[in-house]
Amino acid sequence: MQRKHPSFWQLVFLSLALTVIFIIGVLAFIWQRLDSSQIGTLKDIAHSSAYHLLALITLVPVALWVIFEICYTKFYLPLQKIPSEISVIYRTNPAHRLDIQGNRDLRELIEAINDFAKRYEYLNDHIALEIGKAREETEKDRNLLAAIMAELPLGIIICNSNGRILLFNSQAKKLFAHAHARRTSEYFLGLGRSIFHLVDQELINHALEEIQERLAEGKTRIASYFINQMDDQALCLVETIPVLNEQQSITGFVLSLQQLSTTLQRYDTISDQLIALRQLLHTELGRIELEFPATADENALPNRIRSRLATISAEFENAAAAILEAAFETMPLGRIEIERLLFLIQQTTGREHNIRLNVLPFDRQARMLGDTYSFVAAFALLLEHLSSMCDTDEFDLQVKSSATDIVFLLSWQKRPVGSERIGQLLEAKSTSLPRLGYVLKQNRAALQPLPDPDSTCRQIRISARAAPVITPTAEYQSPVVTGSRPEYYDFNLFEIEDENQDLLNAALSSLTFSVIDTETTGLDPGSDEIVSIGAVRIVKNRIIYQDRFDQLVNPSRDIPFESYKIHGIDHTMVAAQPTIEHVLPTLHRYLSDTVLIGHDISFDLKMLRRKEQQCNLCFSNLALDTLLLSAALHPIHTQHDLQSVAKRYGVTIVGRHTAMGDAIATAEIFLRLIPILHSKGIVTLEDAVKASKRIYFRRIRS
Repeated sequence: MQRKHPSFWQLVFLSLALTVIFIIGVLAFIWQRLDSSQIGTLKDIAHSSAYHLLALITLVPVALWVIFEICYTKFYLPLQKIPSEISVIYRTNPAHRLDIQGNRDLRELIEAINDFAKRYEYLNDHIALEIGKAREETEKDRNLLAAIMAELPLGIIICNSNGRILLFNSQAKKLFAHAHARRTSEYFLGLGRSIFHLVDQELINHALEEIQERLAEGKTRIASYFINQMDDQALCLVETIPVLNEQQSITGFVLSLQQLSTTLQRYDTISDQLIALRQLLHTELGRIELEFPATADENALPNRIRSRLATISAEFENAAAAILEAAFETMPLGRIEIERLLFLIQQTTGREHNIRLNVLPFDRQARMLGDTYSFVAAFALLLEHLSSMCDTDEFDLQVKSSATDIVFLLSWQKRPVGSERIGQLLEAKSTSLPRLGYVLKQNRAALQPLPDPDSTCRQIRISARAAPVITPTAEYQSPVVTGSRPEYYDFNLFEIEDENQDLLNAALSSLTFSVIDTETTGLDPGSDEIVSIGAVRIVKNRIIYQDRFDQLVNPSRDIPFESYKIHGIDHTMVAAQPTIEHVLPTLHRYLSDTVLIGHDISFDLKMLRRKEQQCNLCFSNLALDTLLLSAALHPIHTQHDLQSVAKRYGVTIVGRHTAMGDAIATAEIFLRLIPILHSKGIVTLEDAVKASKRIYFRRIRS
């Protein structure tokens, strides 16, 4: 901790006080040694020269004050500015120069410092040029990788072990942007964000658990698949590929995404056409059979025709099944142990729905093809609805296995249910999965009610495909091993800190920030409205210019001409734009899980928080103010507006008084503040917050 030194004026007042005390003491000492005649003489002199003495008493302090002010302005103040200005040169902006007025000796010192700064800038530029040349080859590899990623037909997202997004391609961005198109703003897929806002965390955790099991078994093809439902009800096939270090530990994962909406539509179209063709075929075959009734002679023409028609019907059914199977060929399934599957079903239904499932003895070596997570979720969803329909919380389950099929016979004792109502359950949905009927199709399974004579039933048959004894033909992608391709990968993206660390104790350089700025109809947060919001992302000391929020807002009121002259936004530009009630929810999602930064951000936050209740939102993010940080680092300066601070740190503002332009400028200023903050011992977010508060309260008191 730096030692606190007294200020110049404290020393001045202390010196004056000691001087006055000394003079008073000397005068008192002399007064005590005077006789009565001397005292009378002094009184006569004081009485006759009272005005002169009063003028002397007044002029002396004024003269001293002028002398001290000159000393302060010409000597002390310039010396105080020099360390602050030098730190800007060698830590942030080598092009910065000292422009300080002082005495001759001080001016010579400043000239020497500026000459040194000029040489330092030259050396810094020269070193930067050499580093730039050395990076050219690496940039070529990165650009090649980026070009390949951009042209891949699949969406690719790479995450660290905590689910933070490290890399993604344009196909993935389009996929999620399309899914959230109804929100009138693109959903935010960006670096540093959590993938769990986009893909159900349980699905990814289950995929990683399957991968861990395959790793433990020594398998090399260990990718896992699952189906994810987007917000627009579209389905996406997600392949999870682990990223392993040299110790075979998972340090991250790659998600390969393929939209299944077209596949599902194709499947439904083919299925509908086959059903229509089957009905037409059966109708025509029935007519032919009526025209050629059966006879006793097996070799008679009618019998041969009927036999041939039966063969055609059977071949059609086989062809239809093969066609439907081919439509699902892009959805690989894994081998599931029936014993583990039943345990998960019992555990899920018991914990989440308080339903008891009694499993009868079964073949513990049986395996089936399917997706564990979706099949368990579908079974739990079915039991949840049946429990409500039948008014029971206990079911019996019998499992029969053969070489080709696995059959689940689900039964209950209480109220029977109509077959039609059970058929309607195929349209039921859960939170993270599509409708039950599609999940069963995806798992090559079928649901069939087993009705009693009165068309009600207490038993359901679910049939699935048995896993073959041979190795499955479904090809799993090999894991990605970091270090195996050093010529194409040197980002060190997987070297992360613990995700659960205290945010306040995190280093500023390791955090994710959202830098925000607003343009308004005026400067009164109580009555004025927002007309534009701009924000940009900072991830680990890097501005992600593509990950931005830029939105005009209809203020639903006139924009004063004085405000228009500043930001250039008039009513014609915002007339067709959404109102703040529609913009804030999207902004809230954009700002989630980040620390906010702004220049005089208290004004922006007041404008946002005034609308919280109206939009049913709460902006509770921690925030830093570059105005206060600049004042904390350079208290000797009096100008801390955005223009002055940007000039001091060598930041060019493109688009001044536009929300996005000011947000980007503020982001660049903050990155240049970080090295100076570190030099002052302000390393963590908590340090920065405390420094800002000290300046804030000091400004209030002043």
